[in-house]
Amino acid sequence: MPAPFSDPIWQKPQSAAAPQALVGGKPVDVVIIGGGIMGLSTALHAARFGFAVQVLEAGEIGQGASGLNGGQVIPGLKYDPEWLLEHFGPERGEILVNFAASTADAVFELIRDEKLAVPFVRNGWIQAAHTETALKAAVNRDRQWRNRGADVRLLSQTEIACAPA
Repeated sequence: MPAPFSDPIWQKPQSAAAPQALVGGKPVDVVIIGGGIMGLSTALHAARFGFAVQVLEAGEIGQGASGLNGGQVIPGLKYDPEWLLEHFGPERGEILVNFAASTADAVFELIRDEKLAVPFVRNGWIQAAHTETALKAAVNRDRQWRNRGADVRLLSQTEIACAPA
């Protein structure tokens, strides 16, 4: 028996529900596939902009990939600021860098604005470097964000081991 969620998420599960008509049969502007954190957030924001939205979810709301992220809210994108600026230019790159820096704030503002009963602790995050290559990348990332005025700090192995849970 395969472990839960071991199959690629883009493959249709054997137990997927049959396709259904959109609720109410009314036209919609936006259809969101997936009722995880990302899908529901996208639906909420689209509705706030006045779009008629329909969320389609094959299973239970929040049961899929974005709903099983361990409850961590980690800001950023895959690429660091210098890479974004180099590949997208100063104007678009800066927009992406600022977006990346603000993603965690957006999550906590959503919790506050919607008065969601979501317990959370906001006290930073640790990105461990398990290889020399990963450590070099972390040092570079730390330098880039410090240069932008971000409140970041590269921790030693001892500091990580002693960090409060």
